[in-house]
Amino acid sequence: MYCGSNKTALASQRQVAQAMMQLIQEKPYSRITISELCKTAGISRQTFYSLFTSRENVMIFTIQAQYCCDLDEIPIHQARRQSEKLRNLCRGYSEYLVRNRNLIKLLVDNRIDYLLYDSFAEALNSSDCVFGGADPCLRRYASSFYAGGISCVAREYAREGCASGVDQLEELLMALFTGQVFPE
Repeated sequence: MYCGSNKTALASQRQVAQAMMQLIQEKPYSRITISELCKTAGISRQTFYSLFTSRENVMIFTIQAQYCCDLDEIPIHQARRQSEKLRNLCRGYSEYLVRNRNLIKLLVDNRIDYLLYDSFAEALNSSDCVFGGADPCLRRYASSFYAGGISCVAREYAREGCASGVDQLEELLMALFTGQVFPE
């Protein structure tokens, strides 16, 4: 994926991302071709391949650029206790899921919701406000664990028709991450 600063290339990336979102609302992701994507975005195949490596790469870009969960906006670093940090994390991701319900539904319906997991795991692992100071190995495992839980909840949320609210999702995530779902 192109990560430079050329304004024309960055504008083309945004055009491709917009074209992908337009097309994925019209037809299944599996039936969207690179040619069709290029035509809709108004770019050549050569330009496409200088910016992206695949359709999947376009979706990753779209999730990260347009639908990212900004962990710096979640007041995790302000919390004093671990339980408060976890609560804030669950609240932030619950708000993210509700705010981006249409994207979540598209990803799940097209069986590419694993890209959401990848995005969450990368964001958690690279954020110093969540696991800052933790051993790098533990940080990777923790990021993967929480991203897995959140993305699986996102999948079920979409399957149920995105009916749950922020408070319901927050309580659900808290119960899962604190082990409250196990019977006594």
